[in-house]
Amino acid sequence: MSRREVQSPPLVCVIPGDDAAPEVMRPTVEILRSLVPEIRFVEAPCGREAQVTHGTPFPDVTREAIDAADCTLFGASGGPSRPILWYLRWNKETYINVRPVRWIPGYRSPMLNPERIDYVIARDNLEGMYPPREGDVAELDALPSSSSWWLAPPVDKVGAYSLKVSTDEQMQRVATYACELALKRLAAGYPGRVTLGAKYSIQPRTDGRFRSIVKEAVSQHPELTYQEFLVDDMARRLVASPESLDVLVLGNEHGDILADVSSGTIGGLGLSPSACYGENYAYFEPVHGSAPDLAGKGIINPTAMLLSGALLLDYLGYNEQARTLESAIQQTYQAGTLLPVDQGGQAGTTEFVNAIKTHLP
Repeated sequence: MSRREVQSPPLVCVIPGDDAAPEVMRPTVEILRSLVPEIRFVEAPCGREAQVTHGTPFPDVTREAIDAADCTLFGASGGPSRPILWYLRWNKETYINVRPVRWIPGYRSPMLNPERIDYVIARDNLEGMYPPREGDVAELDALPSSSSWWLAPPVDKVGAYSLKVSTDEQMQRVATYACELALKRLAAGYPGRVTLGAKYSIQPRTDGRFRSIVKEAVSQHPELTYQEFLVDDMARRLVASPESLDVLVLGNEHGDILADVSSGTIGGLGLSPSACYGENYAYFEPVHGSAPDLAGKGIINPTAMLLSGALLLDYLGYNEQARTLESAIQQTYQAGTLLPVDQGGQAGTTEFVNAIKTHLP
C-alpha cells in the first residue's frame, strides 16, 4: 500500500464534475482547506463548461493539471467528463478501487441489524470487461480457441460480443493489495480475513485463475484467513451475513455491481466514498453519479464526497485530520437533528455541511 513521495506542500487537482457534483465538491474542498491549510488545490475545467471555454470537455490544461498534481479529487461524471475519468483510471493505471462499506448510526439503512456492516471492497479497476472491447459476433469465428469452447459461438447470427480480459500481472497486484489491506485492518482489530467473490465455476481461465492467485497470495501471510464464494452467493451474503466480511476482493464488473449493493445496505450511494490507487497516482471520488435530477436544488447529500476527501487526506499522510473529518460526519449523523433528504431529513446540502462544521476544530 505504498504511495509515491508527494510534493511539499501537496498539490491536488480538483475536477468538479457534472450536473449536481460541483455542489458537493465546493464545500468539500473548503473543509479540506480548513483542516490542512498547506494543501494546494487547483481546479481544472471539465465537462460542459470546458466544452464552451476550450472546445472540448477534456482540454489539455486539465490533463496537465492532473499530471502535475499528487492526486485528483473528482466529482462525478454524467457523461461529459467521462474522458477525464478514463484518463485517471487507465492512463494513470490506478489499478485498485477501494470502497469502504460501514454503517454508522443515523444512516437510513434498510437492514434490520446494520451495525454488522463494516468491511472494505478491493476491486480490480483496470481489466475484466472494462474498458469495453466489443465487436460483431461473426468475428469470433477467427479465434483459434473458439473451436474448443463448450458451445460454439453463433457466428451465423447477427449479434455482438464483449471481451473479458484478465492478466496475471493485474490479478497479482489486486491480490497483493487486498492482503496488505487485510494486514492493516488486522493490526487495527479487524479479523484479517480476505474473501474472494468470483464466478470460478463457469469461467475457470479468468475467474478461476484469479481465485488461485488470490488464494496463493493470502497463503503467504499465516496471520490472515481466506474464504471464497461464487459471486451470486456473495451477493446474498452482503445482505444475509455482512459481519462475515473484512476485505472483499472482486473483479471489475462484479465489483461494479456488488459495491452498489453494499452501498444500498448502509443507506444509499450518497454515503459511499471510494479511492483508486496506482503505483504513482491516486484519485478519489464519491460512488454516486452526477445526479442531474438534483442539479441546482441544493439537496444532494455531500457525505460520500466528504468521506472521499478523508481518504485523500490519508493518502497524503494527514491521518489525524482524516479521522477528525470522519468523526465530525459521524457526530452529525448520530445527533440526528439535521440529516440530508435522502436519509430521511430535511437539511439541504449547505445546511448539512454547516452542521458538520460545528464538530470541526
